[in-house]
Amino acid sequence: MSQVRRIRALLVAVVALVALVAPVAVVVVATPAHADRQTTTDAARDVYRVPAGGVPTLARDNRTHDIVRAGAVHDGPVLTLWLQVRRLARGAYIASWHLRAPGQTWSVHFDREDGPAYTSLFHGPAEVLDCDGLRGRALARRERVVVTVPRRCIGRPDWIRFGAWMRHETPTVHLIDDARIPAGFRAEAPRLGPRVPHN
Repeated sequence: MSQVRRIRALLVAVVALVALVAPVAVVVVATPAHADRQTTTDAARDVYRVPAGGVPTLARDNRTHDIVRAGAVHDGPVLTLWLQVRRLARGAYIASWHLRAPGQTWSVHFDREDGPAYTSLFHGPAEVLDCDGLRGRALARRERVVVTVPRRCIGRPDWIRFGAWMRHETPTVHLIDDARIPAGFRAEAPRLGPRVPHN
C-alpha cells in the first residue's frame, strides 16, 4: 500500500471514530443532573413541653407538633425545605429550619401562631426583607409544611446543612420537637444533619 493510501485510510478511520464518539459525548453533556436531597426520620411521641420556670417533660399525646420526617431538596434555583408532623393543625405553631452554608447561617420560619401565615428568612439575627420568591405553605392532606427559598437569597451556596423544629410558644408554656433528636432539643438551634450539596 502506498504512503498516500495509508494516510487516507488513517484519516477515514479517525473521522469514523469521531463520528461514533461525538453523539455519545453530546448525550453525556445533555443528561440532566439530579436533585441533591436529604430526608431525616424522627421518633414519634417526643415533643418536649417546657413550662415557664418549670421542669421539661414529654408531651407524648401531642400530635400537632410531633415531627415524623423532615427534608431538603437543593436543586436548580431554589432550596425546598419541608417537615411532616403526625397531625398538622390549622394554627398555633411555628415551623423553623436552621441552615448552615459555607461561612453563613440562616433561619427560615413559617409562622402560624396567630393570624395569617407568615414566611420569613433571617441571615443571622437580621430578617431578609427583599427575597422575592420566598414562599411557605401548609399541606393539610400530607400533614406537611413546605417552604421554598430562592438560592440567590442565601448566596447560592455549594452546600447546606439543615435542622428543623416545630414549636408553639405561649407566656406559660413552650412546646418543641427537634427533627433530629429523639426526646430532646438544643435551646439555641436545631441539630444539623450532613451536607446537602448543590448539583
